[in-house]
Amino acid sequence: MTAQTAPRPVRQVRPLTVRQRLVRYRIVVAVVRHVLRDRRFQATVITGVIAAVALAELGQDREFRPVRRAADWYSRHGAGQELARARQALEPHRRGSRAGTAATG
Repeated sequence: MTAQTAPRPVRQVRPLTVRQRLVRYRIVVAVVRHVLRDRRFQATVITGVIAAVALAELGQDREFRPVRRAADWYSRHGAGQELARARQALEPHRRGSRAGTAATG
């Protein structure tokens, strides 16, 4: 025994009234105001902007060109898996020693 389903009636889409549009507009404005007031959102946006500017400046730096060229080559040739395998192979050696990681400048 299989149950037959009755065909669903086609839903008529009615245009929104002025009042409904106004309610939706006010809800959107309230949500946007709430999100913009949130300190975590502000911190995230500020951090993202700082990171984007830093990356843009790094990309324009002449010293970065060889690194960018190498990264492009690796991405074109699908060497990401090889790099990940090499990184995993080197990981046990790097865990014990943190002395060589200090930045010089």
